[in-house]
Amino acid sequence: MITEGASEITIKRKSLKINFQTFRKKGMVINMNLGNKIRELRKTNNLTQEQLAASLNISAQAVSKWEMGASYPDMTMIPTIASLFKVSLDELFDFDLKNIDKEIENIIMEYKNYFWSNFEKAEQILLDGLKLYPASIQLKTELFDLYSYNLDRGDELINKAFELGSHIISVSQDVFCTCRTKENMIRIYKFLEREKGEDHYEEIEKIIDTLPYMYPYMLADKMRLSAYYIKGEKGMQEAKDLKIIEWQEFFIACDRVGHRYFDEEDYENAMIHFRESVDVIERFMYPDKKGCEAYPIDGTHSNHAFTLLDITACMYRLGETDGIDELIEKAKHIYLDAYENVELRDYNKTMRKMIEYFTKQYNKKKLDEYKPLDLSEFEKRIEKK
Repeated sequence: MITEGASEITIKRKSLKINFQTFRKKGMVINMNLGNKIRELRKTNNLTQEQLAASLNISAQAVSKWEMGASYPDMTMIPTIASLFKVSLDELFDFDLKNIDKEIENIIMEYKNYFWSNFEKAEQILLDGLKLYPASIQLKTELFDLYSYNLDRGDELINKAFELGSHIISVSQDVFCTCRTKENMIRIYKFLEREKGEDHYEEIEKIIDTLPYMYPYMLADKMRLSAYYIKGEKGMQEAKDLKIIEWQEFFIACDRVGHRYFDEEDYENAMIHFRESVDVIERFMYPDKKGCEAYPIDGTHSNHAFTLLDITACMYRLGETDGIDELIEKAKHIYLDAYENVELRDYNKTMRKMIEYFTKQYNKKKLDEYKPLDLSEFEKRIEKK
């Protein structure tokens, strides 16, 4: 659908809003003047400005202004111009949707490099991307994801996140973006319950009731079918990606069952499923890498460390104290050594936040009743830095 603004021509398609005057790509401004394309098509068809003007029942001066970028055709005339030159609207606007999608993908890949280590940098990359593609649901969903993982930054960010999440849900036609956004809305409600003592169970239940059931083996998506049927390197890569996704789903599922048993105070069954989760995580780690880079998916070190603490919580409640100290030490180093080989913008700030969060999780599982947490080793590390 093409619309006309006061000073720009835009076209809306597949949730993208593109300014055809200019757009930025990797720091370089690329001219997208519609007039240039009209001039090119006119010359290709061996037409003078006067002949084109006569065909459109306008003045040659109007055509000249288009080609100089001084003005644009009336919107009602756009389909006629495309028909005259026998081109699509995309070609008339010199518009390549695949390139736009690729550029958005590149923005997301860049921002993910900073997701865990530099909130300000990650946010700015996405905000800059949204200046280029202000209607991109993908970029908005990633920004909301970032906010939902940094709720401890205060009420202003929480309010901003709620506003963005509500907007995404109201306009998104992408089922995956919608589901991710609703999941993160639940994350915010759980944060408010945990940190502020609020009760949002009804809101959470209502959100869950709006979600579809998506049975993995009934989901005939591009990745799954490519892994089965596409030959060569492309099919191989899709199969490897599918393996990683299913790996994550499996260790999370084991963990969820464990927590259900834990809530019912069935600590023996809970421990069985927590151990299964850890076994699955460790089975597919990269043996030649360290820290957060040892995991196929970023952030899995957190799952690894805190599931180990869940195992120790079960052991403590069952009176099985042999081996608890070793598991606590292992969890400490998995979590707090995660970024030792990664350059952080503010090492001390990041480490102090991680120490604070690890301590909170340790105490939440009531392991402080077994033994006070000792993180002096990591405090000294910060002082040396």
